[in-house]
Parts: sequence; structure tokens; C-alpha cells
Amino acid sequence: MRISYETESAIKILAAVAIIAVVVLYYLLAPIVTYKPVPYGVAAPKGQIVLLENITIGDYAWNNAVNLQRYLLIKGSEDYGDSVTLRLQDPDWCLDVVIWEGQKYVRTEECIRELVIPKYLFEISRAFYWYVGSGYYIIIYKPEGAPENYELVNFTVTYGEETDWGAFKVAYPRD
Repeated sequence: MRISYETESAIKILAAVAIIAVVVLYYLLAPIVTYKPVPYGVAAPKGQIVLLENITIGDYAWNNAVNLQRYLLIKGSEDYGDSVTLRLQDPDWCLDVVIWEGQKYVRTEECIRELVIPKYLFEISRAFYWYVGSGYYIIIYKPEGAPENYELVNFTVTYGEETDWGAFKVAYPRD
């Protein structure tokens, strides 16, 4: 049994269209089917060594302190609410918050151990990494005495029901 030229051409065209449709559907549906949310957590600092600095922001100054705005990196793609809570675990350390109000720097928190950060103060990248935005400074320091070289500072970051730990070791810069 022979098939006509028209039928053979129609079968070839339908086969090509079917193959193209399968490929297009695969590329459209694969990301949806295989989507995995980025789990929440502290990406950094996780034990890194951070150099102590003498920090001056506007009229405020700290000796041997860390500007956590430069180091804090959170990850996650789920929406658990409107705020993130940062808690220091070491009783010898505390933190100050300084913000830029358009005309001057203002210290909004002084020597606290728990800080609630509104979610809108974070800049979120396409890879779901959260950076503390510019103009919002979280300064961690030891109010009583000088920090020891390589002293460990522990903290937790809570977003909704999810909590993760972070830590860094402070070190004095070499002369």
C-alpha cells in the first residue's frame, strides 16, 4: 500500500510541528514544574573574620566596631511577613542603628540587643539575596572594654517563623 505524496508531506509537517511543540512546551513548563523555592537563611556572615574599624557616620563615632550593613546577607524567596528580627546572642555586645533622613544622620536605636528591620529596607536581588539598603547602618560594638582579637559574635535572624544563625569573628587590622 502506497500513500500519496500529499499524505506523506502532511505527516512530515505534522511530525515537525509536534517535535517543535514538545520542545517549546518543555522550555516553558520545565521551570514551573521544577521550581524550588530558595530556602530562608543567613548567607553571610557565617563565621567569617571581620576587621574592626573606627566608624564615623555624621555626628556619631564608634571605636573598634563593625558596620553590619556591609556584611549581612540573607537569602530566601518565600514571603513570611513585613519584618526581619536580628538578635545578638552575646551579652557583651550591642548594636546601634543610624539612618540617613535626607538632611542628616540620626541614631534611632542605641545599645540594643534585638532589632526589628522592616522588609522594605532590604534590596532583594534576582537570585533572592537580601542586602541591607544604603542609608541604613547597623553598627555592632562592645560598649565595655575592647574586643579580644578573634572574638566570636553570634546572632540570629528571624523572618516569620524561620530562624537562622549568623556569626563572625572580629579581628584588629594589621598596622
